[in-house]
Amino acid sequence: MPSSNDEKMNLRYVTRLVVLLLAVFAFAVLSFERTIAQDPPAAIREVITATCLDCHDSGSAEGNLDLENLTFDLSASKNFAQWVKIHDRVAAGEMPPADYGELPDDWRGEFTRHAAEALTSVNLAERRTTGRVQYRRINRIEYENTLRDLFGAAHLDVAGILPADNSAHGFDNIGAALDLSYVQMARYLQAANEALDRAMVLGPKPELQTWRLEALHNGRLSKVARKGKEAVVIDQYVGLLRQPNTAQTPWWFSKFSPPVDGHYRLRMKAFGFYWDRGKVKPAGETHVVSFQARFGSNVRTLASFDLPRTREEATVLDFTTLLKPGEQLQVRLETLDDRTKRGDMKLEDYSAPGVAIEWLEVAGPLIETWPPQSYTRLFGGLPSEPWTEESGVKEPPLPTVVNGSGKRAKFEPAKRNKTILYHVVSETPKEDAARLIVSFATRAFRRPVQAAEIADIVSMVHAKLDQQYCFQEAMRVGFQAVLCSPEFLFLQEQPGRLDSHALASRLSYFLWNSMPDGQLMDLAADNQLGNPDVLRSQTERMLADPRSVRFVEDFTGQWLGLREITTTQPDEDLYPEFDQLLLDSMVAETHAYFTKMLEENLSLTHLVDSDFVMINGRLAELYEIPGVDGVTIRAVELPADSVRGGLLTQASVLKVTANGTTTSPVVRGAWVLDRILGRPAPPPPANVAAVEPDLRGTTTIRQQLSQHRDVAACGRCHQRIDPPGFALESFDVIGGYRDRYRSLGEGDTVDATFKGTRPVRYKLGLSVDCSGVASSGEIFNDIDDFRQILLKQEDQLARSLSEKLIVYATGAGIDFADRRAVDEILRQTKGENYPLRSLIHAVVQSDLFRTK
Repeated sequence: MPSSNDEKMNLRYVTRLVVLLLAVFAFAVLSFERTIAQDPPAAIREVITATCLDCHDSGSAEGNLDLENLTFDLSASKNFAQWVKIHDRVAAGEMPPADYGELPDDWRGEFTRHAAEALTSVNLAERRTTGRVQYRRINRIEYENTLRDLFGAAHLDVAGILPADNSAHGFDNIGAALDLSYVQMARYLQAANEALDRAMVLGPKPELQTWRLEALHNGRLSKVARKGKEAVVIDQYVGLLRQPNTAQTPWWFSKFSPPVDGHYRLRMKAFGFYWDRGKVKPAGETHVVSFQARFGSNVRTLASFDLPRTREEATVLDFTTLLKPGEQLQVRLETLDDRTKRGDMKLEDYSAPGVAIEWLEVAGPLIETWPPQSYTRLFGGLPSEPWTEESGVKEPPLPTVVNGSGKRAKFEPAKRNKTILYHVVSETPKEDAARLIVSFATRAFRRPVQAAEIADIVSMVHAKLDQQYCFQEAMRVGFQAVLCSPEFLFLQEQPGRLDSHALASRLSYFLWNSMPDGQLMDLAADNQLGNPDVLRSQTERMLADPRSVRFVEDFTGQWLGLREITTTQPDEDLYPEFDQLLLDSMVAETHAYFTKMLEENLSLTHLVDSDFVMINGRLAELYEIPGVDGVTIRAVELPADSVRGGLLTQASVLKVTANGTTTSPVVRGAWVLDRILGRPAPPPPANVAAVEPDLRGTTTIRQQLSQHRDVAACGRCHQRIDPPGFALESFDVIGGYRDRYRSLGEGDTVDATFKGTRPVRYKLGLSVDCSGVASSGEIFNDIDDFRQILLKQEDQLARSLSEKLIVYATGAGIDFADRRAVDEILRQTKGENYPLRSLIHAVVQSDLFRTK
């Protein structure tokens, strides 16, 4: 590892480069001068004078719009935004209002044409100097994915080291929002250093080992079996009757901790059962077991399996997964109640569902080639060997190792007397250093690199070699400089048509959230990506690649807000059926649904309505759909009377648009307007209090909103916001259907249990009213009626998603001048009812995507 002085020198070097580039960029922006006149064209002045000033002069200024003093100086961003809003209101027929009188069509046409020409002209003039997309830094998710692909090391986790990225236009990969500070540069240096630690795997190939736990004879399971409190003995099996304390404390494998990063094979023999007062009976449901890996407070699910329902059908669960040192293997019994307490009853008097485990086995690391890919990508074919004083170079620093496992795992330096130090050996270190830095920088910068442009970096490495640093530590300084360079941290795009390498990067960061692979780089080098057919075939190839799951998860995570699904925790008393398996299934459903739309090129009408869902047994239980069992997500045809279908009735969406206890039509309505229709509501007035739902069950949210809409400042917006929210009121906090609100105060007692034996505590309160009047004046009685209203807005659904894909793909918001390009994308896909895959192809082929 480098010294603190090395880090400071490296940080100063890369910071100077960043500051220089940003200064050049800022000068280009500041030196641009718009030349649009301050007085509006005659056609616009004529309409304003004749029809607008009665309400929008300096004396009235209804809606805070004073057209008498509003200039046509479009160089001012506020003025520009105001004129866009005026153009849109006039074009939509909302201005002047209907009670004032109709604006003649020729007047309306001339007004909007002149306004559109002026607004477009300003946008296009600016782009000739700066381009549409600002200088764009890769965000921390893209940074982590890029390091994983650059090193060929899927185990790298460095995103958490970096500060959270700012968002704009709904996404966190927008150039205008991704600033760069000295603190961030220091974090990038730290992240690069930690990534290099994990990538520089020196020394001999680790031996294959096997760890085995016999549940009845060793480990924690044998202890609880002997106590006879939480488990029963079933022949050679230990039958667990509940989770051990809380949902945050699964059963864990204390005899195993991964010695190195790598893939390991996990096997476990188990079955589900029902313990009925001393007798083992077939399970009444299909039990689910999940395997998790825990490091500190971070827990990740590795795999989930269904169990057979009898001992005779006991099966061996078998899978291979990536594990890292310090991670503790946990086994979570998803379908058992962690809060069921036996009390003082004897096991012979106790009934409960259970999971029986005979043994658990781990084998690994499973290694096909050595040294690993991460080493060869850094050092090529150079060997490593044990360091001795006779090696002629300084002693390598002690590696960082993990001490402890699970909650107690932490990084610390290895102990010198227990560690064999290794170093990379080169017969011609300076020549090898220059060659390896050029090779590494070419891949990291995502374009060809000439030796002269990284001469300073090579000089830094040579200086370390002259000081007798061992080869890998001298190279570390150079690798860090590359990974903190603007050429790596920023997408290199110039105003105008993107060159082939910039286009390759834009495509890969769109569909893979990472750097281009070798095939894309080769096509870029041959200037073939400019060919529309080649670009289309590469888009198809990349969508078929497993790495496209990054696009699905990141895009839906931000577009639909799935990243925030764990922000709130449903109240245990109001929603006792909520558990981790349901939460995981919610997110999996939406990812699978979007993937199916993408793979089968389904129409965007599926965002609103469909005749199928992507569910497992846990979701089927919540959705009241019979005949679905097990943990696997799959397509299920909806019963004719089901209220489900589309995104709006998926549990993930319904949960992220609610808090832990209540729902609000305002929140859900605003979400639909913004995320689905692309017509976000304005922010609420600062001096108007929010409406808080009543947990006691004495008033409904509709009753409270009725009074709220009487406030003059609120009524007009709530005419748009509330209807979608009212239509979704028949779904509770976790996405279950309801016709009455749950209450912890007044209401009717509910005679029901969950997890087998535990009675519910909530009551049924007032009835739910999910009817309303849409902003179009159409009446709806429930979500099915409201779907039909939304389906009539198919063009707007397509425009909304198209714009979100463009923003996400290019890293810039939609400007006025972009509207024509969006119209063309919609024109190309309208004949097929806007299928999703075709829409992505149209975005990639568009000028917006292929230019800066």
